[in-house]
Amino acid sequence: MAEELPIEEQIDEIADTTFLIFDKLGNYGAQIAGSLYLVVGAMLVIFLIHRLAGKLIYPHIKNKRFIRVLFGTLYVMVLVIMALLILDRIGVPVEGIAHLALAGVLIGSVVVFFMVPFIPKLPFFIGHTVEIGGIFGTVSAIDVFRVTIKQFDGTSVTLPTAMVMASTIKNFSEIPHRRVEIMISVNNDSDLEQTRRTFIEVMGADSRVLEEPTPPTTHIVNANASGVDMLAFCWVKNEDWFSARTDLWLKMVHAFNDDERISMSLPQQEIFVHSDVQS
Repeated sequence: MAEELPIEEQIDEIADTTFLIFDKLGNYGAQIAGSLYLVVGAMLVIFLIHRLAGKLIYPHIKNKRFIRVLFGTLYVMVLVIMALLILDRIGVPVEGIAHLALAGVLIGSVVVFFMVPFIPKLPFFIGHTVEIGGIFGTVSAIDVFRVTIKQFDGTSVTLPTAMVMASTIKNFSEIPHRRVEIMISVNNDSDLEQTRRTFIEVMGADSRVLEEPTPPTTHIVNANASGVDMLAFCWVKNEDWFSARTDLWLKMVHAFNDDERISMSLPQQEIFVHSDVQS
């Protein structure tokens, strides 16, 4: 059994080791710092080129994934090369691993480029408003095995990820705008042109209604003995959809009721009584 050193000698040994480490850091600190400056500079240059390519090249090419993988490969290669240079400067032999490291980066990039499209992924993120298999609410948690959706009545529903992947998913948050659709029936004797103008005026007066992607518009979608069905479209920001839709409904009903030239068609049923009295 080895003899245990006295406590004083143990402290001296720890102190010597600490001083040796700091001495090595002092010797190589400037070289490491210089290499880090190169890493930061190279990453910044690649980032600026990537941003420039995003503005000039992306709009004109269909395979944008190739450009993203290309710049991702450049980022990783810069880090690998800088790591090899730092190891070489401090005296670590890198001849045997340099080629393997660079080849690994290239092979990994090729695998990512060809395999990523075949890897299933959920088409939503935490915070998105979705409808999955009749469950409507906001995604509150996602992990490998389950997706948790908080419904608007305060209840929480947990769905297996496998079932989610096999279901029809409607995502209401993926695009910034959402269309409001309002259908109102008016009587056949109503002034249809005035009805159309009222639709447009009510929607245009609301500050939440947007001119893009299309300005507010109306269409006649059906006409029968009970009345004429008119459908109005307008676009609002996603977060304004519920409130804007409710307010527009109320404003249009009030506007129609205040205009004598417009009368709303209400569901009605006519009953005819035939009296056949035999004397």
